[in-house]
Amino acid sequence: MLHLVIFLLASGCGTLCSYVTREYYLINENKKWDDAQSYCRENYTDLATIGSHDDLKKLVNMTAASGETKEIWIGLKKNGVASWLWSVGETQTSDGLAVYTNWASLPDSSHYCGGMRDDGKWLSASCVETHPFVCQEVESSRMYVVLEEKTWSQAQLHCRQNNHDLVSVKNQAENQALQQTVGPSLTFFWTGVFRDEWKWSDKSNSSFRMWESSQPNNDGVCTLYSPSSKSWWDRNCDYRYPFICYNDPKKV
Repeated sequence: MLHLVIFLLASGCGTLCSYVTREYYLINENKKWDDAQSYCRENYTDLATIGSHDDLKKLVNMTAASGETKEIWIGLKKNGVASWLWSVGETQTSDGLAVYTNWASLPDSSHYCGGMRDDGKWLSASCVETHPFVCQEVESSRMYVVLEEKTWSQAQLHCRQNNHDLVSVKNQAENQALQQTVGPSLTFFWTGVFRDEWKWSDKSNSSFRMWESSQPNNDGVCTLYSPSSKSWWDRNCDYRYPFICYNDPKKV
């Protein structure tokens, strides 16, 4: 059985082409990740890229409408090459790759999360440290300073539960605005910058992630979407699951 959902992602042409339409197809055939990828590339464009909060909502709605309860392969796979990204994922002007940075010093290779000092410079840190953080409305520049100290993942979850995400900084002007909003009272706080080694099958740089709190836990290098928890899990690529393909009409 096949289910289709079409949605429109409006974007600026600085990084993303305007009005990228993805057509999503749920394929109820159990396949290994590599076989699912081959099937999608032969019949559609590729395994599904989930690039934003809006994308995730469409995925949730599609699986609910289909009645699918089993985990489903999506196109995210670990490749061992780490990049700095933004938690919010795709926006109107960015695919989520941290192009602008303002590091005080070269990030520690063992650190996978980052934040800002009171002087506006960035520091990497262990993701399990607890710090205050700043949330930002996904569709606007409105920011909210949260003084409660949380780990990076806990901070991300707090923001997302309130229909926001951890704050992103795309240029020097936004960096200065964030520094001025927070003020000198906080010596360090989490932002949405993070590093990971996971890449999309279609080679896009989209940085959106929706891992379950205990994930990824090195159970595998491929990614499943769980309809019950509405979150992502890493899994051995040789297991067999249904999967989601997508079509990019511009490539058809």
